[in-house]
Amino acid sequence: MKSRLITVVCILALVLILESGAICFASGASTSGIVLTKAGQIETGDAYDVWVDTDNDMAYVTCGYSGVKVFDISDPTNPIEIANVSSSSSGYAHQLVMRDNLVFIGDGHGGLRIIDFENISSPAVLSQFTGDYAWDVEVIGDVAFVANGFPGSGGKLTIVNVTDPTTPTLLSSFITIGGATDIEVLDNLAFVTTSYKGFTVFDVGNYTNPILLAQYIGQSTSDTDMGDLEIVGDLAFLSYWDKSLKVLNISDLSNIRVVSEFNESLDAFSVHIDTERNLAFLCDLELGLLLLDIQNPTQLTEVTRYFDGGKPNRVEVVGNLVYMTDQDNGFVILEIRESGGPSIGLEPLLLVGGLAAIVILCWWLKRVRTPGDSVEGGRA
Repeated sequence: MKSRLITVVCILALVLILESGAICFASGASTSGIVLTKAGQIETGDAYDVWVDTDNDMAYVTCGYSGVKVFDISDPTNPIEIANVSSSSSGYAHQLVMRDNLVFIGDGHGGLRIIDFENISSPAVLSQFTGDYAWDVEVIGDVAFVANGFPGSGGKLTIVNVTDPTTPTLLSSFITIGGATDIEVLDNLAFVTTSYKGFTVFDVGNYTNPILLAQYIGQSTSDTDMGDLEIVGDLAFLSYWDKSLKVLNISDLSNIRVVSEFNESLDAFSVHIDTERNLAFLCDLELGLLLLDIQNPTQLTEVTRYFDGGKPNRVEVVGNLVYMTDQDNGFVILEIRESGGPSIGLEPLLLVGGLAAIVILCWWLKRVRTPGDSVEGGRA
C-alpha cells in the first residue's frame, strides 16, 4: 500500500510539472516588443524642440531662453555641441523647422526668427519678424505659416512671404479662437491647434485670403489646455495637457468625430507618429515617454515607456534612434531595441529536472519494494 501511495503522489507531481511547463512555454512565446534605452545625453537647459539633419549627422535643438543649439550626433552616445545662437532679448525658442540651411523658429515674443546655418561655425540671424507671440512655424515653398497667440489672450494664423529671408513680408492673418500653439499644413489645408478650443482648419490655397473651413471644439477641464497635432491620412492625433490623447477622423471636415481616446496619460505635452512602426510617441510631463500601438486606431494600447525623472517635450524618430528634448534633462538620445519572443529560462530546466526526478524515483521504488508490499499488492 505504501508503494501505491507513493506512485499516486508521483503521478500527481508529474501532472503538475507538465501543466506548469506548458504555461511557461506559452508565456515565453510572446510577440516581439520594444525596449527604450538611453544612448547619450547632454545638458542644454530648457530643451523644447528638435530637428534632425540626417545628411550631416546634426541635430538642431531649441532651448527656450537659451536660443538654439546645434549638436554633432555622428556618435549617438556622445552628442557634441558645435554651434549656438542666443535667444533674442524678448524671445523664447519654441518649435522649429529647417529648409535648406535656414532654420525658422517660433520665438515667443520675438515672433518669427530666421537663422542661416550654412556656415555652421558662424551662423547668422537673418531676420526677426515681430508680431504676436509665436509658438510654431511651418514652411511650404517660400511661405511661412506661423501659429501666434499667448494663452488667454487669443491668437491668429499668420502667413508670411519668406522669398527673401532677410526681409519677410506679411501676406495675411486670421484671428483664431484661443491662442494658436501648433500648426500642420497639408496640401492647401492648415490645421491650427488652439488652446482651450481644439483645432481650426483653414483653406490656404490663396495665401492672402485664408478661409475658415472647420473647427473642432475640444473638451478642456482647465485653462492650461494646449494641444499638439499630428495628421496621418484621415486621422488627427491631438494631445491635451489635461485630456491626454484623442484620435479624430477628419475625412469629413464638416463632421469631425472622435475615434478613440487614451486617458492613462497625466500630462500629455506632444505626440509624434511613427508610421513605419505604427507607434505614437506621447511625451508626458509626468510619466515620461509613452509608446502607444496605433495599428488599431480605435483601441490604443501602451507598448512601453521610458522615464528617468525628467519632463519630455518633443521627439524626432530616425531609424532606431529617438531624439528627445527634455525640460529637466536637456537633449537625450534613446535607442529602440526589439525584444521578446521565445526565451529559455529556468522554467524549461525545472521541467526537465522534474521529469528526471520522477523517472529516478519510480526506478528506485521498483528496486526497493519490500515483501510486505508485494503481499499487499497481491491482495489488491
